[in-house]
Amino acid sequence: MNDNSPQNPGRLDSPLFTSGAATDIGNVRSLNQDQYRITKSIAVVADGMGGHNGGEIAAEIAVTTMLSAENFQSVKELARLVQEANRSIHIRAEENINLAGMGTTLCALSEITGQDLSKRIGAVNVGDSRIYLLANNKLKQISVDHSVVQNLIDNGQITESEAKSHPHRNVITRSIGTNPSVEVDFWEIEPILGDRFLLCSDGLTNELSNTEIAEILINHIDPQEAADQLIQAAIAKDGLDNVTVIVLNVVRGNEQPELRNHSYELQSIPDAENLASTNEASSRLKMFIKKLSIRKAPNL
Repeated sequence: MNDNSPQNPGRLDSPLFTSGAATDIGNVRSLNQDQYRITKSIAVVADGMGGHNGGEIAAEIAVTTMLSAENFQSVKELARLVQEANRSIHIRAEENINLAGMGTTLCALSEITGQDLSKRIGAVNVGDSRIYLLANNKLKQISVDHSVVQNLIDNGQITESEAKSHPHRNVITRSIGTNPSVEVDFWEIEPILGDRFLLCSDGLTNELSNTEIAEILINHIDPQEAADQLIQAAIAKDGLDNVTVIVLNVVRGNEQPELRNHSYELQSIPDAENLASTNEASSRLKMFIKKLSIRKAPNL
């Protein structure tokens, strides 16, 4: 495995999961700006962006911040850590002109222990790095991309098929560090024995379809084998971007398949300290999408 990232993520030592992870610089890039970590409390993937080494620094700050706490009792604690990472990255960029504009996406899963000692899975997401769930051999994306094309899909302006070739398909609408504040999506999921989760940067999903991803996960039960195979499959195609994956197998949870319920309430938490900045950015985004709609060509 061509792993050019200087990270040593370890293995997730959790009563809920076994894990596997891998990363690769890809066939084109000169630097791997993806970062990932796994501890006994959390698994996190960050896809950095920015000139020179800015993206790598932003992603490193993000994952380091997420690992600064453990023994989570609420998924909101995870969301607040993401906002703390946002402030740290933004301040660092303001202090160094060479890092101006750097930022990162982030997705993470963690074990949540309630006051009654019950176990849940907490999830957070900002940007277009994704979280998938494989249950009953069916793959479902459970995070929502914060991207221009996703907004166009949601508004009925383009189809998912059209989004794959849209000229703005790589433009994200939410990231960590590029603005003083960030809105974070978060939710909780019931752990179901036998379920599998995939966290990945868009270097994977730009190369492989959901069908291809599902096939690899189904055919490779060991999480490390699955992670390695996903990376190899992405690189065997164009492999134009850094690619990073974490695969988590749920080994403890509800053992009654007939009671499976993967419904959850997706929530988002704005950064109250900088809510005005968030609203301003949202207004600019709406204007941008409106302009795209007006200019939309017949074949898009």
